[in-house]
Amino acid sequence: MSDPQKSAQKAFNELSFFVLTGLGKGADVGVDGKLWEVNQFSGFKLLPPGLHLFVYSASPSSHSAPDTISSGIGVRHGLLKFFGKGEAIVESWDNVEEELEGPRRKRRRTMAGEKGKDVEGTVVSEEYLKGLDKELAPYPDGLGAEWKELTRWITEGTLARVVGVDERGVSAVSAVMGSTGDEEELKDAGRKIWGKERNTEEEEEGEKKDSVDEEEELVRFVAVDVKRSWPKGATGAELSRWSMDKSWVLSNAVREQLGGDFVQLLAEFQLSFVLFTLLHNFSSLTTYKSLFTLLCRSSSLLLPPSSLPPSPHNTTLLTPTLPIYASFLSSFASQLHFLDTDFFSVQMPSLESTLLDDLAFLRTNLSEAAPHWLALASDPETAPAVRVWEEVVRRWDGVASVGMEKFGWEVGMVGSRTEGKARVLREDDEIDLEDLEEGEDAPVIVEM
Repeated sequence: MSDPQKSAQKAFNELSFFVLTGLGKGADVGVDGKLWEVNQFSGFKLLPPGLHLFVYSASPSSHSAPDTISSGIGVRHGLLKFFGKGEAIVESWDNVEEELEGPRRKRRRTMAGEKGKDVEGTVVSEEYLKGLDKELAPYPDGLGAEWKELTRWITEGTLARVVGVDERGVSAVSAVMGSTGDEEELKDAGRKIWGKERNTEEEEEGEKKDSVDEEEELVRFVAVDVKRSWPKGATGAELSRWSMDKSWVLSNAVREQLGGDFVQLLAEFQLSFVLFTLLHNFSSLTTYKSLFTLLCRSSSLLLPPSSLPPSPHNTTLLTPTLPIYASFLSSFASQLHFLDTDFFSVQMPSLESTLLDDLAFLRTNLSEAAPHWLALASDPETAPAVRVWEEVVRRWDGVASVGMEKFGWEVGMVGSRTEGKARVLREDDEIDLEDLEEGEDAPVIVEM
């Protein structure tokens, strides 16, 4: 066997495959943020290990009504999976029903046991894959690095908890898939508008029984009431403080729903972004905005513990949080890099307004925290935390830089007394944020 043949065989054995047959000509298909129109297509080959998102929708010529929108464009569907070495997933699309063929697979909400031990692989012959080779698109060169930044904190446990996974470790989701948050909003809206509460045990029991299967199809992000963010029983100054400062409600949600793992909040922040931008799942957009607001408006989480205003609830705040904020800002900068320059102006002007409002709060909170951290710089015991603080500020500068470059945002700099969103535009030949390192030289926050 020649060297090229050996290399090809090694890639075949170590890289993975996603087979999807049945899509008609003109259908949309994509992987990890890139989208194409189908001509002759039966899947993707040579997938590197890690998380991948496959997006597909019916061709415009499909006339089935249940799963299309008024423009005639098929609703987007997606499959997420963490691939190991040499794995294969095989699916077939029914272009009449506009869904995957075969029985509906049961979802699990946990990943039990040792990693990879609870996932059943798909047995696919080498001959079958080689027979499809001409219709299998190779994984695009250079795509992996950008995709990894967008999904760095998402784990198999994240997918299982939020979307659910089948016996192969695959998570299926679509643009029209609702969330548990939607259900709660509808319940609350019904009570407020119509004043009609369920008042019989029989009715509730019947609805509960009928909704079991439907709940399995819902996206289950962390549930946080952004508007009611104070501890139960809070009054006076405590109520006022925690209604503005979201630190308590954010810490409480992470502790009670995510086992105190703040990194999983970042994972849901990233997953909600991926689902609403690539799949157009607007239930995920609601979660994305809520998490962004909570992180930007949690002022106490940015202060040294010694600088917190007195409160009996200070002991319930999660620490340390500076590494989380450095990672949050880095993730957000990656998201801005990923978006097209006309994304906000053409598709999401209201989202842009929301993000800018929240970023103004975050800049204010960072600016107010700055002197507290700088005062600790001379203490050898707190100096390491101060260095993390400095990294947080650098990550903010990164967000400000890409925001200005791509979208014309003027979000200001930490410590600036500029009001609101105003920021002085720089001349074309003036260097902005000289000490910002990017690419391979970018500093990396290590979890603490």
